[in-house]
Amino acid sequence: MKCDGVRPVCGPCSRANRPDDCEYTDGQGRTRTQILEENIAHLEARIQELENPDSAQAPIMLHNPHSPSYQSRHGSPAPRVMTPHGRLHAGSRSSGTSSPNVGEFQGIFNFGAPWQPLDLGLPLDPRGHATSSTTEGWWDAEEPPMTIAQQLMDHFFQHASQLGWFMHVTRFRHSVMLTQGNVNRPIPALLNAVYLWGASFSRHSPEGDLSMHEVTFLSRALSQIGHALSGAPTHQTVQAIQARLLLATYHYCTGKFIEGRHQSDSAAALAMACGLHKIRSAQLAPPSSTYVDVVPITLMDSRDQIEEGERINALWTAFSMDRCWAVAFGAPTIISDSDAFGTQIDTPWPLDMETYERGQIYPNLRTSCTLRNFLGGINTGWPWENQSMLAQVSKASALFERATHLAECWRPEIPNMNAFYNNFISIDQRIEEFKGQLYLLENIDHSDSDVLRTTHTSHCLAHAATIQLHSVFAQQNAASRNKCLAAGTAIVRANAIVRAYEFPVINPILGTVWAAACQVFIRELVSLRSFPLEPTPIPADQETELRSSLDQLQAVMAVFAPVCALINYQHGKVQQERVGL
Repeated sequence: MKCDGVRPVCGPCSRANRPDDCEYTDGQGRTRTQILEENIAHLEARIQELENPDSAQAPIMLHNPHSPSYQSRHGSPAPRVMTPHGRLHAGSRSSGTSSPNVGEFQGIFNFGAPWQPLDLGLPLDPRGHATSSTTEGWWDAEEPPMTIAQQLMDHFFQHASQLGWFMHVTRFRHSVMLTQGNVNRPIPALLNAVYLWGASFSRHSPEGDLSMHEVTFLSRALSQIGHALSGAPTHQTVQAIQARLLLATYHYCTGKFIEGRHQSDSAAALAMACGLHKIRSAQLAPPSSTYVDVVPITLMDSRDQIEEGERINALWTAFSMDRCWAVAFGAPTIISDSDAFGTQIDTPWPLDMETYERGQIYPNLRTSCTLRNFLGGINTGWPWENQSMLAQVSKASALFERATHLAECWRPEIPNMNAFYNNFISIDQRIEEFKGQLYLLENIDHSDSDVLRTTHTSHCLAHAATIQLHSVFAQQNAASRNKCLAAGTAIVRANAIVRAYEFPVINPILGTVWAAACQVFIRELVSLRSFPLEPTPIPADQETELRSSLDQLQAVMAVFAPVCALINYQHGKVQQERVGL
């Protein structure tokens, strides 16, 4: 196109919306292409000088970089780079505007070999990064190279089940291989949340410590999550929920509790806003009786059962975290399960991803009042639902929060005493029934780390529900006191059976659970030093057993305190409470 000379962008380039392509040939300044070619020439000369120090005294030829003759030259030696196999190859820049030959690059680089950094003979900083400003490492690129990405994902998926991961792992990893810009590729916020955790877990990896890049991945994920829903298709909305849950857990572990609560609340709110609590609902939404035309924001139908399973699991993962962290922080829940607000949960209990893969969801299955039926002792679910690890954690979380909420409602002057006691007895029975439905920890293969850790979490949450429910009566009622002691002892025993202190990563909510169990033993020790609840003699070894249980809980908390700020906080509180005992 003909240039009209208008600056800073000529008319034709402005109308074509291509300002970056605008160049002038009037000699009043260098174009972007000229500047780039000049920089390349300088870099090539410097690299050649570093690789051939003996020729460093050769005469230096000066030339005008703006002259047409200089711009047309293309014979400058290209840099030599270290390939993955260590061989040095010299490349050449093509002249004019011709495109590079792919075969030439394949001859230079072996794309199937493990990735290694380019060896340009440049000095390195203490982390092994090139100090030259002309060399960008992968940590400065928009995404890490695929070999690094695979390494980070390998670290992450060893422990993903403890961090709130609910998506199909194989499908996710395959989608990461798609080219950037592909609509089926994971959103950048989710990718960086996964890389963030992978970098965190790489600290003691023989493949190399990448934890110094956590701050980069965190910054990217936080900046990207804010606009992750801008024009996003349905499956990317679910990915945004996943990203927020991973970020929430990371914040809880690093001591940023407000930020963590914000992310988990946002994930729960987004799940409800998209209607994930109404998947396969047997109850049709009633028509609006007002003049307002409601704008639907529910998601499009799932493309297959795996995608539907991801949505079901997204709802219950967000629910479980919402319930647990509401207890930990003494805050209200976001997912309310209320008829009045239209938030009743009808979505069926989650299944393991393998069940969705096999397509075993009944096509005509419809459910309603899922949570309410469970808490009320009504069993109308799927015949295999109790085998799901996520279903167990979700139910344990529901009981943990409901028991805590009911205990906090107790007042000596409560208006409807009978209703309170009926609810108390009902929840107590439901907790005991649920404990009986859990897999025995002794029967779980310790080589299956995900099942072992998740089932252990379910056991601990269920026993913590008993502690929370009976805590308000433990000092006055012998039955409640004994139930608290039995539940606290069961948590200690569960830790011992699974050797929890050997777990590389745990669900951080266990810090709150263990602290509650510690309080049971601390209060019992205080009670023994004052006066017994009953006139019966106290066994001589009772105090020794209480101290031993307390020691074991503190020991396992001390293992995880250095890597989880929430557990560190709870551990410190227990130490303060124990002073003087």
